[in-house]
Amino acid sequence: MTSTLSIIIPVYNEKDTIKILLNRVYNHKLTNIKRELIIIESNSTDGSREYVKNFAQDKKDVRLILEDKPQGKGHALRVGFKKATGDIILIQDADLEYDVNDYEKLIRPILESKTMFVLGSRHLSEDGKRNWGIRKFHGTERIYAYFMNFGGLFLHAFFNVLYGTDISDPTTMYKVFSRDILKKIHLEGNYFELDWEIVSKFIRLGVKPIEIPIKYSSRSPKQGKKVKLSRDIMKWLVTIIKFRYYPLNKL
Repeated sequence: MTSTLSIIIPVYNEKDTIKILLNRVYNHKLTNIKRELIIIESNSTDGSREYVKNFAQDKKDVRLILEDKPQGKGHALRVGFKKATGDIILIQDADLEYDVNDYEKLIRPILESKTMFVLGSRHLSEDGKRNWGIRKFHGTERIYAYFMNFGGLFLHAFFNVLYGTDISDPTTMYKVFSRDILKKIHLEGNYFELDWEIVSKFIRLGVKPIEIPIKYSSRSPKQGKKVKLSRDIMKWLVTIIKFRYYPLNKL
């Protein structure tokens, strides 16, 4: 039986990248696997909404969900997960930080029944070496890059100690997983903490990911990056700790 891949794409104010990204995803051909694109547009104010509405017209394998207001990336993803019909789910941001040419190697371990959960690691090279300095910006944004790199190093180490794992990149966007395991958890995060919630709950279920090295080209706040350590780090820490000790029957 041919598998179906559901590609979940949350969109909010991405006018500089959305056209290129959607065309790259839509035109990328997968071998021996069906696919559907589920776009969740959160009422952008920069013209992104109008573009995705035009893009989705007359495309049977594209489903467009129009939200009345922005409620966070996590909320948009949760809406998309509920609409997904594929047996494999892949998260795709609307920017250009990640390369769609990595799709095949990300879904292969699931198709080959080696795992039910794959992470595309930005911190792993093809030879298995780890690199924590994945963000390199110029001018005043070098300070942002430093704190994001250092903050990621701290949070990843904290997570691994708490959960007894050795994951290089739990916060990667490229999370690919079987819909069967998604049915076993209840997700609640509305913002970027959903990244941590997904990994935390799958690991608590005993589903540890296979990590696959991927290509990554980071964007800065000036280019539209929405994550902010000052705003998000406490939510991340609360999420990590909360779901480590959450009752298994309530995950």
